[in-house]
Amino acid sequence: MHGGEILGLAGVSGNGQRELAEVIAGLRPVTGGHIYLEGEEITGMSPGQITERRLAYIPEERMRDGVIKDFTVAENFILRDHNKPPFARYGFLNLNAIASHSERLIRQYQIKAPSKDTLVGALSGGNIQKVVLAREISRQPRTLIAAQPTRGLDIGVTEYVHRQLLEQRRLGTAILLISEDLDEILALSDRIAVIYEGRIMGILPRDEATPEKLGLLMAGVTEEKQQAA
Repeated sequence: MHGGEILGLAGVSGNGQRELAEVIAGLRPVTGGHIYLEGEEITGMSPGQITERRLAYIPEERMRDGVIKDFTVAENFILRDHNKPPFARYGFLNLNAIASHSERLIRQYQIKAPSKDTLVGALSGGNIQKVVLAREISRQPRTLIAAQPTRGLDIGVTEYVHRQLLEQRRLGTAILLISEDLDEILALSDRIAVIYEGRIMGILPRDEATPEKLGLLMAGVTEEKQQAA
């Protein structure tokens, strides 16, 4: 992946997409190979250590892995940084800083919530995804893993998420977009990788990637076999 690009990862569900995302984010143990982030090996680092290196992660299961539904909007905003300034000092939470930060993100990311003290579980799926987006993007990541970021969302929120990803690309963020929606991959990606049974079958520039080529790779037909045919 390169800064300022979206690398799409296409594939039929269950071919290793979730495992790849979780390994990169430090949520799953590495059983082989190495992971490098800006030239530094991060293989085996904890999620916290990887987060400190400005990697953000939007998980595919927003309710299970993205938020704590029994926490408020404000509490979910500071999940990654609750023990650091400006949100904490000398072991105590800075409630004014948390409130100011939360209200700003609610406005900036157009989150429809009665207040920062609303439980996240009471929000719609689209607004929950905006909470996750706001938390991850507001940390100004250099690398962003977005796994199925629009699954289950309506058209309006889907377009909003797409605009946020494109804006991050403009800002120079390296983005790995994992999606089973081939139209989404084709619309947003600069390059497209295809995964099949845990293996990358090929990586194509967007202008060379057609639904037909990608479909064959997703079925396990290598580029060499396609050319031979």
